[in-house]
Amino acid sequence: MKTLTDTRRMLWLLVSLAWLPFSACEIDRVVDAGGQATERETFSFQVEAVNQSRLRVEGINGPVEIVGVPGATTVEIWGERRVTSQSHEDAAAYLRHLEVRVSDSREEVLVKTIQPNDTHGRTLEVVYHLRLPAAWQVQVKNVNGNVRVDSLQQQAKINLANGNVELYEISGTATAALTNGNLVMRGVHGNVSGELINGNILVETRLVPNGVCELSAVNGIISLQIPKATSAELEAKVSNGTINLSGLTLQVAASSPQTLRGRLGAGEGRIALATVNGNILVAGF
Repeated sequence: MKTLTDTRRMLWLLVSLAWLPFSACEIDRVVDAGGQATERETFSFQVEAVNQSRLRVEGINGPVEIVGVPGATTVEIWGERRVTSQSHEDAAAYLRHLEVRVSDSREEVLVKTIQPNDTHGRTLEVVYHLRLPAAWQVQVKNVNGNVRVDSLQQQAKINLANGNVELYEISGTATAALTNGNLVMRGVHGNVSGELINGNILVETRLVPNGVCELSAVNGIISLQIPKATSAELEAKVSNGTINLSGLTLQVAASSPQTLRGRLGAGEGRIALATVNGNILVAGF
């Protein structure tokens, strides 16, 4: 493992090159029931946290797990690169085309998957685990694979095509855009924004004063849990589904089978919920 200390230069760390002294690697071979062969190689990096304030991850295929650590002075990055092909020889040879690049600048640490656009039938995957200072911001962009972020004191922004998103104990703004999969947010103490095409949304949050919670889905259920003392204007809309409210006192301004609008408490914040095909459930705790 090698520490990256110069925040003024870009360091391209290519974990596919076996001679790099800071890259810890272990190679493992697996054959599945269908006769496909998988070659695996681990990697690990450590970056000193000096003046940066943001972690950005750009993945393609594979899960991403990020945990904030209060008082941490380094960013820990480790995981596994995997190539599945028709033979071990081909999978092992192709591992060199699957790279993890880590760059360290004044503002951020960027972790990025690099691979060919056309893999000619091979399956490529990178599994990421990251630990960073809890006071950093996090941005993740991924194509296929679950994304989980836990214990941050700043904002988390996730963009994912296929997979599940889980955000836990986020003290800043939590934003997620997802195409196919489920979205779960628990213990969020900031503004909330969630957009989903196919899947369900489950959010448990304590709205900050004058805060905003916006959740929308095309095909799926929206379930929102908020404190009974929440102060916000509430608006919920469905096209094909129902709206249910429980454990909350709402001063109703408008109500129909497809729309519910009213005020919770003094109405200081804003809650907007909308789904096309699915139900909306709002519960107080």
